[in-house]
Amino acid sequence: MFITNTVLNWIRIFHLRRYAEIVMGSLRYCIEHQWFELFTYVLMPNHIHLILKVNEKHSIEQILRDFNKYTAQQILLTMQGVDPQMLAKFWVGTKKQKYKIWLREVDIKNVLTPKFLNQKAEYIHQNPLKGEWANFLRIERPEDYEYSSARFYLQGIEDKYLKLSDFRELL
Repeated sequence: MFITNTVLNWIRIFHLRRYAEIVMGSLRYCIEHQWFELFTYVLMPNHIHLILKVNEKHSIEQILRDFNKYTAQQILLTMQGVDPQMLAKFWVGTKKQKYKIWLREVDIKNVLTPKFLNQKAEYIHQNPLKGEWANFLRIERPEDYEYSSARFYLQGIEDKYLKLSDFRELL
């Protein structure tokens, strides 16, 4: 599955290590507890792209619900302590919830062909270089971006955050 999960109003937060580490830790937990196999990823400042295979004991709906809930709680707790001015940007003030980190709509596409898999993996790895991102992130090559599986695929270097499965073995 190719998944895109976006922060409310496209607000940039994951360029700050304290918030990126929450997401990376949650992904690591999901992999270690065999919720899914992760093939490629990029955590951008305001969204995340993943290619993963859900394990039989879980559904993508369960995974996204738990992932979004946990990461949102941890991010909001951190913001309350160190970034109260940023916290205000996530105020939604409904009866059900006061703050919101993730958009409710998650883009999920089934990966049905090797061509689509390769296209999406390339898209994920090139994402930090598209548009304004390269200047904002101060990188020149996909493998220079810390929160990406590009280094694993382009240089054969194990990811320092996550245990990746190599999608090329599926082709």
